[in-house]
Amino acid sequence: MTELSADRYDAVLFDLDGVITDTAAVHARAWKTMFDEYLRGREEPFREFTIEGDYKTYVDGKPRYDGVRSFLASRDIELP
Repeated sequence: MTELSADRYDAVLFDLDGVITDTAAVHARAWKTMFDEYLRGREEPFREFTIEGDYKTYVDGKPRYDGVRSFLASRDIELP
């Protein structure tokens, strides 16, 4: 294993997610793609997943499964 030495590095960056890179926008688009595909396959009329409304209200900032549960509950969707 390589030993870390202060003379080998000028800086070390941690926590790039959302700090230096705009990963929230990528996550929002990914959730929209997934939920829209799921919603299109349901029997009721399709109502798209929105980033401004659905993502920011029900998904963003929550652990993955909590966000899914929160969004589905907002649409009165219950899974077995």
